[in-house]
Amino acid sequence: MILVVGGSGRLGRLVVEALSAQHEVRVLARHATTAAPPLPGRVQLVDGDVRDAAAMTAAAEGASCIVVASHGVESRERDGLESVDVLGARAVAAAATRNGCGIVLVSAVGAAPDAAQPLARTKWAAEQIVRECGAPWTIVRAAAFAQTWAMILTLSAGRSGRPSLIGPGAALHRFVDVRDVAAVVARAATDDALRGRILEVCGPDPLTPSQLAAMVQEANSWHGAPRHLPLALARVIGSGLSLFRPDLGRRLTLGIAMNESQPPDSTEGELPTWLAMRPITPETMRWPPASTSVDA
Repeated sequence: MILVVGGSGRLGRLVVEALSAQHEVRVLARHATTAAPPLPGRVQLVDGDVRDAAAMTAAAEGASCIVVASHGVESRERDGLESVDVLGARAVAAAATRNGCGIVLVSAVGAAPDAAQPLARTKWAAEQIVRECGAPWTIVRAAAFAQTWAMILTLSAGRSGRPSLIGPGAALHRFVDVRDVAAVVARAATDDALRGRILEVCGPDPLTPSQLAAMVQEANSWHGAPRHLPLALARVIGSGLSLFRPDLGRRLTLGIAMNESQPPDSTEGELPTWLAMRPITPETMRWPPASTSVDA
């Protein structure tokens, strides 16, 4: 049995879909039993918080591997990012060592103690906890999901047909199709040969947020130049939002950080050359997507 933490999210759902075809899967999420749309019928759903050590240990009973696909970006708690990712990693590590199972941790490309993006810093801290806990581990570092940006840019356009960008939107990133990340995570969950390795999953071509915005417009037959929020103004807004809506302030901070180009590939990471990466196209940037299947 494979336990997927955060299995009701964008990535988690795809991982569950890929694994449940051949394996017993249990999903732990804060609202797993009320997830919409529902997860596959054969999947066992458990409501619980990744930070709850007792709940994690109970959910991991009988598991061969724990997949951690959760993150604290959307938490409304002031310290939600560090709390969910770091405290969650500690609870997962304790559950894995107690139950004798492996861990597959979904991290971020550029994870480092001094990374510009807060998410990359907390993912680095989570990585160290997992690597040092004694359980067999695999870390999958993923670039920014193209489908997440498709949603953000589509919603930001409203009725104007002009997506909004924070800053110039000229920095290069290897945005990745979330289906490719899910395929790597699902394989890592079942392939013991990948233990003790860091896999980096990036799109095949570097693209800018402005190029993604143009793809969103093409996918929707929209016209007109994208709108740009000046970085200085975005910082002021983000600081204010963090006081009463930490989740929105956190998203804005991550958007600001996207104006720095993606860091080079890690020297300790490796690209999964066995997977043919999907290019990012206007069809990829259509939201809601026409297809969400891992094998599509």
